[in-house]
Amino acid sequence: MKRPAVLTCLSLLAWSSPALAEEARVHVAAGAAHALGGPQSSEFGAGGAGTGTVELPATSRLGVQAGAGALVLSKGDAPKDSGLAPTSTGAAFMGTMGLRLRAFGATRVAGPWMDSNVGVVHTGNATRPAFDAHLGWDIRVSRTSRIDVGPFVGYTQIFQPSAELRGDDARILTAGLSVSLGAKERARPAEPTSREKPIPQTAPPPPPVFVQEHEEVAEAVEVCKDGAPPTEDGCGDGVRIFEDRILLDDVVHFEFDSARIHKKSHALVRNIARFIKEHEDIVDITIEGHADEVGSDEYNKRLSEARAASMKALLVESGVEAYRLRVIGHGKSQPKIVTLKREAENRRVELFVTRTREAGNVATSHGRSSR
Repeated sequence: MKRPAVLTCLSLLAWSSPALAEEARVHVAAGAAHALGGPQSSEFGAGGAGTGTVELPATSRLGVQAGAGALVLSKGDAPKDSGLAPTSTGAAFMGTMGLRLRAFGATRVAGPWMDSNVGVVHTGNATRPAFDAHLGWDIRVSRTSRIDVGPFVGYTQIFQPSAELRGDDARILTAGLSVSLGAKERARPAEPTSREKPIPQTAPPPPPVFVQEHEEVAEAVEVCKDGAPPTEDGCGDGVRIFEDRILLDDVVHFEFDSARIHKKSHALVRNIARFIKEHEDIVDITIEGHADEVGSDEYNKRLSEARAASMKALLVESGVEAYRLRVIGHGKSQPKIVTLKREAENRRVELFVTRTREAGNVATSHGRSSR
């Protein structure tokens, strides 16, 4: 292929990059090739093909790409037309631009894909227009890697604009293996998933004793979910503070592999917000997010930070000042229940009072550092 055509393809791709949000993806493919139909299928034998492509995602499912490749076919039978010289090994060099479609879009990395491209091919001493298309399935090597590997099949058609000698287009079938530097895997925003069974409901534990001790003993204060003080019979799930910890009679539930707070926990979060607003002596609260054992350390660290941030956002929406809240993610390093399974109790957030106001002064609580 001539250099100006290559430079034009790459320049157009670079020009479009400021409008695209995600990282570029690189695809390298190699495989076997053979001509289909026409005189080329007999005059050339089996061969090989290879391509290199750079893709810039335009939407969650569609990407714009530019590529370059080469095709070599072995020598076959002599032409049936005695007026034509015998063929030798066939070689072609091509440059293309086109679109790549990913069936799963942003919901999953890897998976099925297809592309369609147009460009030019240089064979012998002539340059001709060409079209190619591919269909494949990528498989992610691991959750901590961007490498995808998978099979593909392709079709290339090289157009013959002049019919003076032979008017048949060259049609070539390819099949092989594709290796890609694909999309990064992220903690997905929360959508309910059918992969997880509903969390069984259990009866709440008895309410703690309502006590007020002398200053050398910690004080426990409780409010009910509806904001009323506890009665003689208690009030079920509640919110209270003990030393530097805000204790809950229930956990804030999250969906599996998600930062979304389960709807059944929204009432509890609103009660936590009411509790914080009523205790103006609490100056600073740390929200610590946790994840279960499924997944890598890096992935769960990001997921736990996202869960703590979701908790903060819902508290702020319920009237708590944002400056009183900060978030930390511990990943799966501090499980509540030690297990290798998908344990709902480990998908949680915990709240700690890191600074309080005492007699006009701001004090750090129990050694936890302030901002």
